Amino acid sequence: MNRHHFHYVRTRVFRALSATLIFLAAWSPALGFDGKPTPIMDLVSSDALVVYAAKPYSFLMGESAPQPGDETKGPTVSLTSIVGFLNAAGLIPGDGQVYADIISALPLLGRYEHALALLDVSTKLVQPGGDDDQTGKQKKILRLDRLQVAVVFRTGENCKPVTDQLYRVMSRYTNRDVAALSTHKTGEYEYQRLVDERLKEWAVWEWGTIGDCFVLTFGEGAYDRLVSVASGKTTSMSRNDWYRRGAEQTHVRDCFAHWVTDFTQLRERLGEAAEGRVARVAAALQADDIRQDMWAVGIEGRALTWRRYYRRGSEDVTRLYSDPSLYSKEHLRIVPDEARHFAIIKVPTRWLVDNLPRAWVAAQSESNYRKWKTAWQRLEQERGLDIGGNLIEHIGETVILFDYPEHPLRIPFALTIAIEIDNGRAVSASINSLLEAWSRYLDERAERNKTVLARVSVKRDDEGIWYIQAAIPGPALKVTDRYMVISWSPQALRDALRFIEPEKKARR
Repeated sequence: MNRHHFHYVRTRVFRALSATLIFLAAWSPALGFDGKPTPIMDLVSSDALVVYAAKPYSFLMGESAPQPGDETKGPTVSLTSIVGFLNAAGLIPGDGQVYADIISALPLLGRYEHALALLDVSTKLVQPGGDDDQTGKQKKILRLDRLQVAVVFRTGENCKPVTDQLYRVMSRYTNRDVAALSTHKTGEYEYQRLVDERLKEWAVWEWGTIGDCFVLTFGEGAYDRLVSVASGKTTSMSRNDWYRRGAEQTHVRDCFAHWVTDFTQLRERLGEAAEGRVARVAAALQADDIRQDMWAVGIEGRALTWRRYYRRGSEDVTRLYSDPSLYSKEHLRIVPDEARHFAIIKVPTRWLVDNLPRAWVAAQSESNYRKWKTAWQRLEQERGLDIGGNLIEHIGETVILFDYPEHPLRIPFALTIAIEIDNGRAVSASINSLLEAWSRYLDERAERNKTVLARVSVKRDDEGIWYIQAAIPGPALKVTDRYMVISWSPQALRDALRFIEPEKKARR
């Protein structure tokens, strides 16, 4: 396979997977349901690798769930319309269309209870030809072999708005010349299947209703797995013994969102082909012996609680990272009164900042892993940086979260995050150098790979705010004297900084 053909295939696969993400985010119609609801984890198999489940945004806001015809619980103008207007006005570059489509669907995730699950994944090594420039050996590249993903939305009985949204998205990414739509039935459940000839045989989309839920899956056999769970032939996650103990310890019944990761199964499913990469990531995270992990976000008045239940070796451990009774006035002072919810979390922040980037680098291919290590060493040498001394050692163990400013389209977890630091000047210098290097890397990679649909760049404005540009300006960051602050957009960050840096506002 030559380089141009490889880039063509990779682009096609990325389009397909991106379209799947758009479907996952988009399918949440404005419906109510009066029947007895099925616990959403009753439809997810107990052997799922990763599961994220969340209540509707109205639960977080303490509001009643939206009823049919009630337009007051959500935005009157959809983000799809807004992005469409921006696109028509030429304000969204063509190289960010995939991200624009994903972003336009995100508000609907907060509209209804939902679960997203990685059911299965496997990899394989392929030999594209040619030798590695550094080792002289024939190149071996790790590729996705199979994937099963599912999303479950509690939609009620009327699914027409769901299918309407589906076909609108489908029209952008596929057409009759390359795709075929057919109807199938497994047991009592009828569903639709979409096959695109540009993808592998196993890369199919399937969707239909199961009880009071609407289900969308990607990957051959994924829909059948959910049907098997619904029929009682396969054990559901809600009947998994470890999950049930964790759900009790983390108060899942009353929480807004929770997620579960089965690291043991992930290692097994990824197989020997990915063993080296998995081992590097686990070592970087110091998680070699973590087997299963559960996090839950609960609500106590305005305060958000963060609980964790995990198995390390043969021991199950419960942790409470946010205890409202221990919140200090020093950190509470930067939380705006207008914030509906907030949390002050005690976490090993230095460990996260030090190890998460290492884990990301470790997850790259062998050649990219070596390139990143070389680039990192060169950055430290050329800039005279000591990342450990200038950045990590100045980070505290307190993280403040709050939902101000509120996202106008009610996207869940659109938060402002303030990480405690003790030397703003040293941290700012390190962050600037790192993000400048990352910006150059993304630009060079985009040019090298001729990225068109999903180009990402990192930019800095005149106020010293860094932000990600992916179709529209995304998450933003700025370092102050006491905090490293992140929010969901540059303007949201500016609004939040009025409370975090009130003395600077007064000086102006």
